[in-house]
Amino acid sequence: MTYREAYFKYLKLEDKYLNKTAIKSILLDDGKFADFSNLIRHFDDEVKDESKIEEFSNRVKTGEPLQYVLGYAYFVNSNYVVSPDVLIPRQETEELAVGTLKMIIKMFGRDPNIKIVDIGTGSGILGIYLKEYFPNSEVICTDISEKCIKISQINAKNHNVEIDYRVGNMLEPIIEEKGISVIVSNPPYIGDEKTVDSQTLKYEPHLALFAKPKTKYYEEIFKAIDQNLLADRFLMAFEIGEDMEEELTHLIENNYMGIMYKFEKDLYGKTRFLYIVKDETISYEA
Repeated sequence: MTYREAYFKYLKLEDKYLNKTAIKSILLDDGKFADFSNLIRHFDDEVKDESKIEEFSNRVKTGEPLQYVLGYAYFVNSNYVVSPDVLIPRQETEELAVGTLKMIIKMFGRDPNIKIVDIGTGSGILGIYLKEYFPNSEVICTDISEKCIKISQINAKNHNVEIDYRVGNMLEPIIEEKGISVIVSNPPYIGDEKTVDSQTLKYEPHLALFAKPKTKYYEEIFKAIDQNLLADRFLMAFEIGEDMEEELTHLIENNYMGIMYKFEKDLYGKTRFLYIVKDETISYEA
């Protein structure tokens, strides 16, 4: 079977999950092609593993996420290993990574020697992304799940970066640290299972999705401000639920009066990011 034959064969089976994007991705994976145009140039080549293409297509068709089927996902144009033990990277988290990168440059320069902590690292995408851009900085990645840490370690090795990995809940692994300049996190923040689509609910780790109350893990991380873990100048960067601005504003205003903070919207105009800053050299007010 050629790639041309395979492509049109599975197009006839196209449905909600096995869509054109999934079909292309499965064929790209089989031939290790860089992009669809490269696949087109090899359209009349024989596929490498017809049975694997069929297996992957069938799994996707039943609703299993494409990224888990392939064993990897793309994040800011790079490849990361994923498994059902970790969340599948989303566009919003890509935006958080890029936003945090820009804030670090604004506050600390383009090649800072600072301490960065990624809390609840999952597949390691945020910590690894920042370590690649700031190689002279120390990056610590924590997660309560040893399985997540193992996946993240694989990704760090694949990206040729050295990360300090620690297993534990929220601040526990870093409670002895001092002088942390950046905390970045995409913690669990979904309070109601009914708001989650059926595919995510069935396949992705609930430990990384749900929190009651929704602000639970933000409250835990905010304690770093009180516990002398942070440097004199610091940045805390979070992905948040689109309906959490009011609740998080009350938490900050009631406990950390005078601190600079700002909510930002994603590409779809939804409030999805929170940046908390202590830096007298810049103006960054709500």
